[in-house]
Amino acid sequence: MRPVVLATVVLFAMQPAGAKLGAQSVAAFDSIAARAAAASARFADRRVAVADGYRRVGTDFPGMGEHWLNPDLLMHGSIDATRPSLLIYATVNGAPALLGVGFVAVTRGDSAPVSLPGWPTNWHEHSGLLSDESGGGAARHEMARPTTHVWVSHVWTMLANPDGRYTPDNWALPFARAGLRAPPGVDADAGRALSLAVGGDDYLRAVLADAGLRSGRDSEGVDSAIAAARRRAEAVIRSARGAGDVSESDVVALRRSWQSLRGELRAALGPEVETVLAPAHAHHAMPHDPTDRP
Repeated sequence: MRPVVLATVVLFAMQPAGAKLGAQSVAAFDSIAARAAAASARFADRRVAVADGYRRVGTDFPGMGEHWLNPDLLMHGSIDATRPSLLIYATVNGAPALLGVGFVAVTRGDSAPVSLPGWPTNWHEHSGLLSDESGGGAARHEMARPTTHVWVSHVWTMLANPDGRYTPDNWALPFARAGLRAPPGVDADAGRALSLAVGGDDYLRAVLADAGLRSGRDSEGVDSAIAAARRRAEAVIRSARGAGDVSESDVVALRRSWQSLRGELRAALGPEVETVLAPAHAHHAMPHDPTDRP
């Protein structure tokens, strides 16, 4: 699978670190997020977003959904709380649902964009590759140090994130896709395991191929392990629907399922698979307070 490049759209908007972005650097990021949440409500109908210039960029990530970018807003080189440069959608109950917003800034050189509101806690860097999203970084070490940097900040406005509203991956999302209420404090292992039953299996196969780990020789065993983990996730979904909620035992089963799959993939593909399965998004400071909720 070819890498999915986010940066191809945003390179036209390159700005030196601090250019124009500094105008809002003193604003509280919480205030910006609240204003963005209110202003983006009109995009609940995705047709409105399309008419306003937003276009999907990249794939559908298990813990982040779809990124819809407005390149015209990005080219302004500033952050406008009333018009976020990113919208986050995912298919829930058979229809696209607006779940959050985001901001994108592009800089050149080694200087950190310290003028970004909420920097550094609420921003992370993208390389632009599919393998740098939602836990797939095997290709990173093969890339030269970039001179162009894509900085992204996520704000979960409509789907509470157990790890905080500004954390990029929201592992309540797979539960929402399955029509279930996520249990409090669900972790990445349980979320990733459940995601395999709602499209995450295709994503995992693709990201392993993108990293050069799922070759023709290994693909049969890898696909078999992923399919078995998907069936385990489907069984949990059936159990939770029958009981009317996700139980703690369901969460334990999901966590164990992901850990089992991880072990099988490591045995089949070697320790380098850990760079694909490990969390990709590290903030540049301590994570946002997990008690924060949209």
